[in-house]
Amino acid sequence: MDFRFAHDFDTDPQGFWQLFFDEKFEEAMFKHIGMRGRTVKERRDTGDKLIRTQKLEPDMPVPSWAQSLITSTGYTEYDVYDKAASKMDVRIEPEVMQNRFKMGGVFSVTPLGTGRCQRVFAGDIKVSVMLVGGKIEQYMVDEMRKGYDRAAEITREWIAKRKQQ
Repeated sequence: MDFRFAHDFDTDPQGFWQLFFDEKFEEAMFKHIGMRGRTVKERRDTGDKLIRTQKLEPDMPVPSWAQSLITSTGYTEYDVYDKAASKMDVRIEPEVMQNRFKMGGVFSVTPLGTGRCQRVFAGDIKVSVMLVGGKIEQYMVDEMRKGYDRAAEITREWIAKRKQQ
């Protein structure tokens, strides 16, 4: 199942990425979107790329129809941010059903004119479980959409605060 989430911000792409990778902002954002746990396993800047691996545990209810399959909502996120291209490749690996779950996408930030940008996260998710795979995919896309909407809220708040300073 393909997905695409887009949000506009009152900052240029460089300002967005500076905020996005700010440690204090990351901590506040992950708390705001409902992560009960976050551990950064790797964060390495190679000059032209930033490589980050983090283990995340969303505080997300598992629907009763999926509880026998999904015993944990935790996952590891592998990110490779290409500074020149203003995009980040993202791969998600869940704690459970690793051989039945594939998810990845591209997180890109493009200018919308002077002092504005658009963040887009687009990709696809595939859950290979007979009868309920498509239902799990739809549930996950819906939950991700809620999370990205909440992340946009706090991002806009932090951008506004920074402009006031």
